[in-house]
Amino acid sequence: MFFRNAIGAIGAITLSAACTILPQPTHELTTETPDYDANVSARIRILTGNGAGGAFFRPGEACYKGLFERDDNKVVVGDGFWSAWKYSSRSITIGMPASPRKWMTVDGLEFKDLIREYVVPAGKPLTVAMTVSSSAGNYHSSCTPPATTFAPEPGQDYDIFMNNEGRRCWVEVRRIDGHGIDELTVQKLAPKCDASPK
Repeated sequence: MFFRNAIGAIGAITLSAACTILPQPTHELTTETPDYDANVSARIRILTGNGAGGAFFRPGEACYKGLFERDDNKVVVGDGFWSAWKYSSRSITIGMPASPRKWMTVDGLEFKDLIREYVVPAGKPLTVAMTVSSSAGNYHSSCTPPATTFAPEPGQDYDIFMNNEGRRCWVEVRRIDGHGIDELTVQKLAPKCDASPK
């Protein structure tokens, strides 16, 4: 056990040293201006990363579908499978207030992390699913928390990210306003969508 822990520690130190020696990935930024009516819409910012995580959401839906099921309502956060092989990330912003979390700002992104901001319908359910994985040598870890759902309020802004403690991880949603509000939003576990056709 001691030997295994020592090898793991050496691997983590080596990986950390490599990250400081290697040039940092390129963080590209695109700014968009989608239609946004604060009376009927809300905005969300999701943090994920190329190659180390994945996220998707289903606007107007209170359930989730399996990863490989056809899902015309699913919005994938990121640039797809091949982006994992790029040594870069691409964030998209739409004018949301700055996150109170430095690591969810364009200037504070780490390694190949990215943020994407979206306009979503307010007053309707929004289901979010996320996953994260990492590897270093023979060490591999991953976490895929249950999908969650909540109803964004009109004119409100939300940060969505994966949080963890010990071996547990979960999708966290926090309402923000750029003036100090950073409050946890109540979510429910999202059930799997009914497989029968509508």
